[in-house]
Amino acid sequence: MPQYQRYLLNPPKSVVSNGQFNFGCYTAPFKEVNLHEAIRPYALPLPNFAQNIQLREWQAFQAGNGDYFIMMAIYNAKKLALVQFILYDIKTQKKLHYEKQVPAWQLQVPNGLYDTHAGYKSNNFKIHAHSDIGNGRITIFVEINNFKKLPPIKAHFVGYHEHQSGKANPMVVCMPFTPTRGMYSHKCLMPMKGNVQVGQQQIPFLRSNSQLIIDDHKGYYPFPTRYDWVTGFGYNKQGQSIGFNLTHNQVQNPEIYNENCLWLNGELHPLPPIKVHRPNGYKGQWLVQDEYGKVNLTFDPVVHTAVDINLLLFRSKYQGPYGYYNGTIKDKNDNSIVIEKMFGMGEDFYLRV
Repeated sequence: MPQYQRYLLNPPKSVVSNGQFNFGCYTAPFKEVNLHEAIRPYALPLPNFAQNIQLREWQAFQAGNGDYFIMMAIYNAKKLALVQFILYDIKTQKKLHYEKQVPAWQLQVPNGLYDTHAGYKSNNFKIHAHSDIGNGRITIFVEINNFKKLPPIKAHFVGYHEHQSGKANPMVVCMPFTPTRGMYSHKCLMPMKGNVQVGQQQIPFLRSNSQLIIDDHKGYYPFPTRYDWVTGFGYNKQGQSIGFNLTHNQVQNPEIYNENCLWLNGELHPLPPIKVHRPNGYKGQWLVQDEYGKVNLTFDPVVHTAVDINLLLFRSKYQGPYGYYNGTIKDKNDNSIVIEKMFGMGEDFYLRV
């Protein structure tokens, strides 16, 4: 079987320099995330306001402690914008889903993670993320009241993005859809601590057993957009922190440009391109594999989230189940890392807007 190796580079200061994307996979964060400075990312020249409408940007977070899984998102596709907080009780399979569509201009999505703020605020729905990765911290606050007959939620988390000491190494990419148009993503698995209050119930998240993944993301995506994405995290029987991020999307030359990785005790291990197969449909077992024998996972969904909207020019199809991963992933030294009943999520995404 052929060997696979993807080299990670030291990043330049900015995602875009002199109007051009700095395509590559990098070992550290960008200081400036400035996709808005790209020159003619589309074939036709667009005025600034029209180019900005095409730029999708979001910050999303997955968090968990083995008993609870949390999904948080501040998502701005300009024509569609939303905020989201989902709390899932793994043992009881009970899900609390707080989601609100909002005007795009009411969302705050910053350009980078060095002392920046993302969020949304209304009378009954507040979510705020302060990223201060220069000091190794990401702080998240959520407060939701009087929302669709759901119990009130109040949450506070601190993630330890200690990349400078090598304890939480991110996967940072700038990848091409065309030679002049691309996307940026910064994903990192890190320890975290915090608390969620649901009504009168307190749910602690201890640093010793809790983890957080951030996805800071911007892109001039193709029309229509399609991708598969799977992720999971937890601890193995040896007490090692494990997480993975695997995506199959429309990026050119995925052998060189992809965001697939394994995190093992904070160390980053690049992985090859993958594909997701669903021989028995979305509710059946998913197969996640590559052509180099590095990734061999199954995903068994237990709870489903689906969106299917068809409004002429607007078309959205989305499957986003939660469930369990089993199998193996090989690290950069070709050691097999066992993934056993690891909780996570998957997405099959299609958007034409």
